[in-house]
Amino acid sequence: MFIFRENIEPKEHDEFVKNHPLCALLQSSSWASVKDNWDHVIVGVEEEGHLVGSSLVLIKRLPWSLTMMYIPRGPIMDYENKKLVAFYLDSLKKWAKKYHCLFIKFDPGIRIREFLVKDKDKIPYQDNVQTIIQNIEYGGGRHLGFTIDMMDTIQPRFQMGVHKCEDFSKYVQKDVRKSKNAALRKHVEVKRYGIEMVDVFSDLMHQTEVRKGVALRNRDYFKKLMEVYQDHAYLFLCSVDPTIRGNEVKMRLQEIENELKQDDLSLNQIDRLEIERKNLAEEWKSLEEVLQKYDSTTYIAGALMIGFGNTVEMLYAGMNEDFKSFKPQFLSHFIRFQYVFEQGYEYACMGGVEGTLDDGLTGYKSKFNALVSEYIGEFDLPVNHLLYRLSRMAYTIRKKRKL
Repeated sequence: MFIFRENIEPKEHDEFVKNHPLCALLQSSSWASVKDNWDHVIVGVEEEGHLVGSSLVLIKRLPWSLTMMYIPRGPIMDYENKKLVAFYLDSLKKWAKKYHCLFIKFDPGIRIREFLVKDKDKIPYQDNVQTIIQNIEYGGGRHLGFTIDMMDTIQPRFQMGVHKCEDFSKYVQKDVRKSKNAALRKHVEVKRYGIEMVDVFSDLMHQTEVRKGVALRNRDYFKKLMEVYQDHAYLFLCSVDPTIRGNEVKMRLQEIENELKQDDLSLNQIDRLEIERKNLAEEWKSLEEVLQKYDSTTYIAGALMIGFGNTVEMLYAGMNEDFKSFKPQFLSHFIRFQYVFEQGYEYACMGGVEGTLDDGLTGYKSKFNALVSEYIGEFDLPVNHLLYRLSRMAYTIRKKRKL
């Protein structure tokens, strides 16, 4: 017999979510502390004294004492159990009426297929996809379709990530290894830092905002993430002193000039030296521009990752474009992946991409042999059927204001 439970303890909820196949960071109880501009409640379903379904429900206040609710990457339950799905969704609707809720939006973390970009037309949906959708619709949910545009949904329907493997480096593309080695050659260092460096990271993110012409998060938000998740918040920063590489290049160019003055060089040796001189001259040209602005150790790139269960999510990454030629992001990926896998995580999510899979971000992530995870998408669960159209309008307004 199923029993609907309100106000489930965060610890009980988290243990259930961590051990479930649909485990998701956004369903951790701590996510409510990050989204503190929403009210929240944890509700679930119990059978024979054990949780069989649970969800962190975020509650947004709307005008006229109305609300809308959102369950990010949830609820967590077995969607192939038709009776459980029907009971949970029906119980959610009855419970939500106490809050004058218009509708509940949810986007369960159900992967319907996983594939390399090159195989996107070869990998079919899993056999249970239609069964799951039918079970949700039987419980009153409305599937909003297999959308493509990343802006169509609150959470990206397409994400890319890397599974733990013994030797990550051998699976990436050749130019990734080349770029990583270039970063090492230029003395880029990657380290994990604590909350004391959040201002540095925030500045890098602001530079990224300006470069891309987009609005991202601010220092307070990054600080909150690190405070809430503490030891499971992983802030990595890349630093470099460009003068070290600058001195190396100048010294080597002078050495080449001296070597070319020797009379006993073979044609092959001359050709080799000329090629090296040309490459170093090009590098020096880009270095000169950097050295005019930076003459000491500088933080040039950073990324913030949060771990929960067996997965770590790369939420934000930024870079100082002046140091693009130092390739810090390539080395940083290697260091970060190696670190989190050593911490016991099995999967590193690199974030969302467009469903067309033909944009630059998808191409970049593909270089790391990242797999595309396509999710089942969003559902609406109408609570007040008479005002459902109004509720959709209210949601659209709120979405434009950034949920």
